[in-house]
Order: sequence, then C-alpha cells, then structure tokens
Amino acid sequence: MGLSPSTHTNRETPSGHASEAAAPPILRATLQLYRLFDLADALDVTRARACLTTAPVSQRAVISQRAVISRGGSIEISQLPLAVELTSTTVPLREAAGPARLDARLYDLGIVALRLNVPLAEPLSWGAAADLMAGVQPPPSWLLGLFREWLEGLRASIAPALQRPNATVREEDYTHFVVERLGEGMPASDLARHPALLQAALGERKPLSAAAAALATPLSYYDDDLILLTWNSALIIDPDADAREDAALLLEFANVQLLAFRTYDARVDAELAALAPRVARMRPFLWPVALSSRRFLSEVHSLIADITDTSARVENALKVTEDVYWNRVYTAALNVLRVEVFRTGVSDGLRVLREMASLLHDEAEATWTSLLEVLVVVLIFVEIVLALIGQHH
Repeated sequence: MGLSPSTHTNRETPSGHASEAAAPPILRATLQLYRLFDLADALDVTRARACLTTAPVSQRAVISQRAVISRGGSIEISQLPLAVELTSTTVPLREAAGPARLDARLYDLGIVALRLNVPLAEPLSWGAAADLMAGVQPPPSWLLGLFREWLEGLRASIAPALQRPNATVREEDYTHFVVERLGEGMPASDLARHPALLQAALGERKPLSAAAAALATPLSYYDDDLILLTWNSALIIDPDADAREDAALLLEFANVQLLAFRTYDARVDAELAALAPRVARMRPFLWPVALSSRRFLSEVHSLIADITDTSARVENALKVTEDVYWNRVYTAALNVLRVEVFRTGVSDGLRVLREMASLLHDEAEATWTSLLEVLVVVLIFVEIVLALIGQHH
C-alpha cells in the first residue's frame, strides 16, 4: 500500500464485521511506544541538526540524523521533522524478541516525539497481544524513566534551537501495535470487528460487549491491511513497510497536533485567568484606565497575535491532499483524539480575549472623552474666574 494518488483516490473504507472464526495468528509484529513532549513554542530544525552533531548525547549512542521523507505528493509537510536514532536497549517485556530501538522526531512546533520500537516474539496470539497492550497502558514506570532520561539529554543538546521554552512541559502518550505479517486465515480487512482484535486494540483482557466495537474506528484499503484507531492506541496491520511508516507518521502527527492545541488551550485559559483580575481592578477607577490602558491593550493584542500565529502553524503543518484514503486516516485520527475540542477551546479563548480587548478599548476611549470634557469645563471656569478678577481690578 503506497501513497500513489492514482491508486487510492476512489476506494472506500469497508465497515468490516465481527466473526466467530479464530483470527489468524500474528507471525511478525512490533510494539511502538510513544511519548511526546511540548518543549517550546518553536524549534529551529536546522540549528537542532547542527547542535546534535557535537552534542554529548551523540557520544553516548549511535545517532543518525535524517529528515523524514513524505512519500509521493499526497502528504505535504511544511517543515519536515528531524528523525534521530538514539539507542538500543533491553526492555522488561517477556514478549520482546530482542533489543528495542529508541528514536526521536523533532518538530518545528517545539515538540519532540520519542518512540520505542520493540520487536515481538514469533508467533504471537491475539490474547497475548491484548495482555501486552494492557500492560503498557498506562505507561509503566520503567518506560517513563527511559523516556525522561533520554529526553533530558536530548533537550540539553538542542537547547540553542528551542525558541521560547515552555515553563510547563505537557506530555502525550500513544501506542501502536504494528502487525507486519499474519498467518493463514481471514484477510485483515475482514477482522475490523473481530473481538480478539478489538481486545488487543483497546488493551482489554476481559471479553468485550458487542457495543465496544464502536470504541474503535476501522479503516482499510486492501484485503491485507487494516487500521483500528482508539483514543490511546492504534492497531496497524500491513505487509507493506512503506505503508506502515506512512500510517505511523500520520498518527504521530495527529498526536503532535493534539499536544500543541492542548498547550495553547491551557495557555489561553491561564492568560484569561491572569487578565480578569487586572480588568476588575481597573474598571472601578476610570482614571487609571486612561493611564495604563494602552500598555495593557498592547499586551492583550500581542498575546492574541502570538497564539493566532502559532495555532495557524499547527493547523497548516501537515496537509493530506489528492489521496482519499490517507486523508481519511488522518481525519479519523484527529476525530478519535478529539483534537477539534482543544482547537475550539483555543478559538473560544481567543474570541474572549478579542472581546475583552474591544471592551477595554471602548472603556479607555470613553474615559479619555470624559477627561477631555472635564478639562474643557475647567478651562472655561478658569477663563471666567480670570475675567472676573480682571473686572475687579
């Protein structure tokens, strides 16, 4: 399954159906464990590449720096993230079939995505897959420790490339269970509602009800591929290595957008909470409004411009065009992750800030008008007094 627009344009995604037949065994699979960190408002990818060539982190592990390549013309990334291979390490998972590989992707949005790729033992039953997924959701302490250790070294190495670092680093985690080869049996596209696959995708050990199928969003193109999307994880079945990487990149980018909008939503809420008391203190006293309104309005307008610009960069960072299937995968991921909820929160916050700025501007204008009227009355009074004094002399 490649990214050719000519082959993916007209195919619709089948809905799939549950089946009582046993699902084919997993002959080859990889567990991909993600942890995303929002380190700064922006990151200079070119400078980060230069920093990593001489950074201490490069002396502790074998690192290869390469830009992720968008295949075909259907995925447009305004600034390709920088991919860095960090290290190989053993993990305390009995299903692991050897050392796991840790890598990172650095996004110009200021977000670093760490990914641990764990090769799994062959063959693997779907019951074992469900147990494995349940065991890594939420992330165990050993995994969080590994991510934080390498994040600190990586963060120190790319510090000069970070623009306006965040005081609070927000995080997001996600899990991919990637099946590279299935055994004989039903094709992957017919497994969309299979109870065994739903349990694995949701990380549930107990049998699921029929209604639980609504918690996973299935997508498929060929008979031998399938993607099941859930809030915490995704199950990817595809024999094509390029297609697996394309799917993983799209889902990772959807999580990047989710984390970015979560950060901006929290920032807008914090700014509104900080501005509201200042507005309340200023309103009872109109004259201080006249003296400090311009500086205060300048702060509000700068905040609005900054958040609007960064939000636009997030929305336009990746576009899927020409390819109906990949566009559907990406859109479905955004819907499942509820990115629109946080995007709407940012928009609503910006609307409140604009209304606040407009209100303060109107109040300041009214205050200055009142001040001028008082000055005119005072001048008239002074002229009258001076005229009376002149007549007296």
